Amino acid sequence: MTVSPTTGPVGLVAALQQEFSTARKCLGADCDRFVLVQSGMGRAAGYIAAEAMGRQNSRLAGLVSMGFCGALAHGLPTGSVVVPAQVITAEDEAAFEADRPWRAAVLERLAGMTPRDGALYSARDVISTATDKQAIAARAQAIAVDMESAGIAHAARRLNVPFLAIRIVLDEAQDALPRATADAVKPDGNLDLRGLVRGLAHNPRDIPTLMVLGRKSSAAQGRLKAVCEALKPDFCRPAQA
Repeated sequence: MTVSPTTGPVGLVAALQQEFSTARKCLGADCDRFVLVQSGMGRAAGYIAAEAMGRQNSRLAGLVSMGFCGALAHGLPTGSVVVPAQVITAEDEAAFEADRPWRAAVLERLAGMTPRDGALYSARDVISTATDKQAIAARAQAIAVDMESAGIAHAARRLNVPFLAIRIVLDEAQDALPRATADAVKPDGNLDLRGLVRGLAHNPRDIPTLMVLGRKSSAAQGRLKAVCEALKPDFCRPAQA
């Protein structure tokens, strides 16, 4: 499938500095084809960043929620690519559909990475334990979880532009996030080294688990780079109506 190009840029929204810097380094030469912003963590932050991007770019071709996610389904290892057909939120029963032609074109481009199909659950809070992940998977019938995609999808609906989420699994379904990670990232998505040190000082038993998570983060970052390379230069951007 080939999606016709448009004259407007694609908007890419990443929550974390690690996600943002990976995409920027990979896509820098094609900066006329996209607009990339770092939103910070959470649904509201995703919405605000995406909505502002739309107001500043009246010819925006579409919005992409990109970055990492946590697996809810077993058998979804670190580095798995998730391109969901639907983003769901159990809190308010809102659901957002990905643009079908755009998603089909992206799935075709990423076929060699075996992208996973299934719903993405967009949570209001960090889902940090395996037990909580299992409960959400059973209740929401979703395969992965993030915190920003529902906000970005909501902005896309308000702006009347196509929406797509492309997420890379970092923590697996059986993984519990160390308590120290709550102190390691600022709300704006940047690393908080002092917070991390404080968190580890209070929870030194988190150090081995955090080291494992660091290796998984590096693997997820490498896969995000590969996805960006595969989707250059225009992220298969959708045709204008």
